[in-house]
Amino acid sequence: MKLKTDLIKKCLLIAAVIGIIGSSCYLVYDLIWLPYTIEKQNERFSVDENQKPETPSSSVQEKYKDIKGQYADFAGKLIIDGLNMNFPVVQGKDNSYYLKHNIDGKEDKHGTLFADYRNDLANLNGNTIIYGHNMHDGTQFGMLNMYKNLSTYKACLVITFNTIHKDYKWKIFAAFLINTQPEHDDGYVFNYLRTDFATDREFRDFYNEVMERSYFITDVDVTAEDKILTLSTCSLLLEDSRFVVMARLVRDGESESVDTSAARVNTNQRFPEAVYDENN
Repeated sequence: MKLKTDLIKKCLLIAAVIGIIGSSCYLVYDLIWLPYTIEKQNERFSVDENQKPETPSSSVQEKYKDIKGQYADFAGKLIIDGLNMNFPVVQGKDNSYYLKHNIDGKEDKHGTLFADYRNDLANLNGNTIIYGHNMHDGTQFGMLNMYKNLSTYKACLVITFNTIHKDYKWKIFAAFLINTQPEHDDGYVFNYLRTDFATDREFRDFYNEVMERSYFITDVDVTAEDKILTLSTCSLLLEDSRFVVMARLVRDGESESVDTSAARVNTNQRFPEAVYDENN
């Protein structure tokens, strides 16, 4: 009997060791190897972003011509230095393909950052939208939800989004949580994904609601004449919810620097109703 008991213990110990080794291998692969391979892949899209030749707005910038020749859907680069984000952006025929495919067209859970297929990147809509997965390994938009913190905003104020046509800087002015399911907010879903505004009043109503929802308040002024950049990723706070960062285009002749002395936490922030329900 003792021999049988010892054998069972040894088998359980071996199984436990195998399980630990298997789990460790998975974590190394998922958290170290995959991010490393993505970083190496993105090195293919490294160019001198300071190279700014004069080109017509409809033409492809010289620095991006080789990349565009290899990747038909290549649309530009998105860079946030303080968050170590430097990724290519694509634009496909829909808003679903690049959720599950990398820029080479291979199936990949990381997907690729992609611009909304409705956006005109040669001329810029009122709102240019870029989507990306919130990856737990920090790749893609995995670092974006750090903008819940005022300290992150103050450290990473400006987004670089260069399209294949022209280089742009964008000043961040808001970050917020949004539901996509009506039942999470008494039947209401805020349409933050509209690309244009028919009137100044439509824009003003849109902007006011964004600021009601933002984690922080800044002194970056935004008008109906400005162009907006929206970065959208998934959030785990509510089922199928989104975390969103918005920035406005640096105006012609304007400095890209931002005075953060007046930046503050939004103490009366608006959340979807389900967030309040879960906290009660």
